[in-house]
Amino acid sequence: MSLSLPNIILFIYLLLTRRAQVHVKASSNEDLSIHTSNSVNIPRVLVYTNTDGFRHDSIPTAISVLAGREVRWGVGFDFTEDKSLFTDEHLKKYDALMFISVTGEALDEQGEQTFHRYMQSGGNFVGVHASTCALYNSTVYNATIGSQFEWHPVIQDATFIRTNETHPAVALVPDTWRFAEEVYYFTSDPRDNGATVVLTVDESSYNNESYVSSSGTPHPIAWYIDPPSSAQPLQKGVIKGGRSFYTALGHSNETWQNETFINHVLSGLTWALDGASTKAYGVGIVGSEEPRPSISSNTDAPTSTPTHPGHALQATSGVMRTLSSGITGIVICFVLGFLVEYYVIL
Repeated sequence: MSLSLPNIILFIYLLLTRRAQVHVKASSNEDLSIHTSNSVNIPRVLVYTNTDGFRHDSIPTAISVLAGREVRWGVGFDFTEDKSLFTDEHLKKYDALMFISVTGEALDEQGEQTFHRYMQSGGNFVGVHASTCALYNSTVYNATIGSQFEWHPVIQDATFIRTNETHPAVALVPDTWRFAEEVYYFTSDPRDNGATVVLTVDESSYNNESYVSSSGTPHPIAWYIDPPSSAQPLQKGVIKGGRSFYTALGHSNETWQNETFINHVLSGLTWALDGASTKAYGVGIVGSEEPRPSISSNTDAPTSTPTHPGHALQATSGVMRTLSSGITGIVICFVLGFLVEYYVIL
């Protein structure tokens, strides 16, 4: 190819359009939805992963996933396995406690009492997967989480069914969602503890070895309690009890890398936070007092403002800049090409 002006222009055109295609392709693989709570301050969540029994190898993956989504979801996470941190002084900094596959006697007697006082202080709770395998003898914990684990068949494909279209935790979950996961059976029906079930499982969609349990019908998988009875009696200065959300999903590393599941868990968390019972919302006696940074100070921040908890805000600025730059380059090349054709060829 000769280095004529038309060929040079053609080369520049191809280079710019290729660059735009690469950038758009990269952006299309990202989760562009941002989910934030409606709080004045940044909610702070203590993620607890202590195990006094079976330990899931997906716990490090869960920690990594949450840590990598703090900014996107507008929530701060601290991670610990140290049961000695369950003191009034330490827990008062947090708007929610999140137990991820906690098992066995994960709290001592003092820790259980502190946990109870935290719930009475307007604190919120989120439990994931094996957290129903913990503290079987604690009536407070059982009332908070809703029920406790009894049995599960081997991990296999199962069909999970959304039973609520509006709750943030399942708003983006398909009506029927089939994938490989442990299906938990429980010692009691969480609805007897005041739970509202938002996700169930079709027991005919997998081999349950003809097991019969007390989980209730339809078979519960994820639920919320607003508020749990463990919030009573409220501490002085507390205007309302917090919220509890639990999902039995979350066994494997693959599940924790599934964007539908991640959205399910974090939307459940933001829903719990948005009960507005803590200091992140300017009320209560526990929670974060760290103010949110001004959006105007960050030119890369989306221009939208938070709406209902768990609703998506489209962070399109990066993609639009890429498309804009690519289109601008294309327009420039066409203009140059026209000028060359007019002045050189003619």
